[in-house]
Amino acid sequence: MKIELFKILDRIGKKNVSNFIESVDVMNSNESISKMLGNLMNMNNYSVYCKNGNKITSITLRDILSARDVNAQKLGSMAKITPNISKDSNIERAASIMSHYRLRSIPVIEDDEIIGQVTTKSILKSMGDKSIKISSTKIMTPNPIRIKETDFTSTAKNIMVRNRIDHIPIVEENLSGIITSFNIAKIILTSFNSDNIEHGVPDTSKLLGFPVKGIAERNVERSSVNDSVAKIIQSFNSSDSTYSIVTLGNEVQGIITHRDVISLLGERVEEEIPAYIIGLPDDPFISELAKMKFNSIIKFLKKAIPDLEEARCRIKLINIRGKTKRYEIDISLFTTTERYHYTNGGLDLAIIFDQMKDSLKNKLSKMTQKRQKKSRRYNSYTN
Repeated sequence: MKIELFKILDRIGKKNVSNFIESVDVMNSNESISKMLGNLMNMNNYSVYCKNGNKITSITLRDILSARDVNAQKLGSMAKITPNISKDSNIERAASIMSHYRLRSIPVIEDDEIIGQVTTKSILKSMGDKSIKISSTKIMTPNPIRIKETDFTSTAKNIMVRNRIDHIPIVEENLSGIITSFNIAKIILTSFNSDNIEHGVPDTSKLLGFPVKGIAERNVERSSVNDSVAKIIQSFNSSDSTYSIVTLGNEVQGIITHRDVISLLGERVEEEIPAYIIGLPDDPFISELAKMKFNSIIKFLKKAIPDLEEARCRIKLINIRGKTKRYEIDISLFTTTERYHYTNGGLDLAIIFDQMKDSLKNKLSKMTQKRQKKSRRYNSYTN
């Protein structure tokens, strides 16, 4: 990705949150999940928020999939504390939080009250610049989880809940459809309707015990490995789709969601090449330490890999026990011809980054030795 594109994304990221605020659905935590689900369906929303004292909680369409009884259960029983943002923040910060926590929206707070929300849709509308000409393969999630036509809908639901995803492509020999959390939630809402539960509360496992082909969407949003991100953004903005399946011919290569696109607006940490770090911790000291360590890796890589074009780091908080936090770091490197991916985890961010740098040094050293051996063999043969 060129420096000019880096500047375009930086300009978008510096825009003020106040320009992106949309209306928001705030409900009482004592309301039933079925009422909340009905609101989401009618308004075509993905999440609602609750205000409990100083705490702001949210519940999403995907969260509802694990509900046992949407009529009896209250929002408060499933709602989770959610991050928020002030109207004076910028979109870069909003995008970083949403990407890190896998959110489609984030509440905007003023004087401890929810005044609206910023959604991935509203951010994408600001990214309609045709100059964002990077390949779809650079932001897609490769080799997405997939299921078959005959797999049960209950299986799809469990995969979504367990992996925190909302879209699963259906693949036999080729891509034949897709199932989403919206498809499954709609079945749950209909079946738990008061007119349909005269004989007791439906068993969700039995309720969804039919093949996914019965509710699959056949008009799948697709993009090619040769398409640019600008084209995909244009497709998102002209439709209500929240995904694009990336294909090569008829074969599934990856999936792109709103979250993958807005992650481009994450905090940039290097000026000479485009480099991004997503999911920085809230603690300013640890956040700056992570930036410094990632910068150190990039400076080393620039010398070792002359054709390095872009570097991206994603920090995930994967477990919290008491005051102990466990992190997972994913680093993706893009050269003119290759894509490299490295992952490491642990309790101390600084140590994780140092271990990754040492690992990269060893791998690059081995690659260099292999090239030198091949060169010596070749020279010996020709002489």
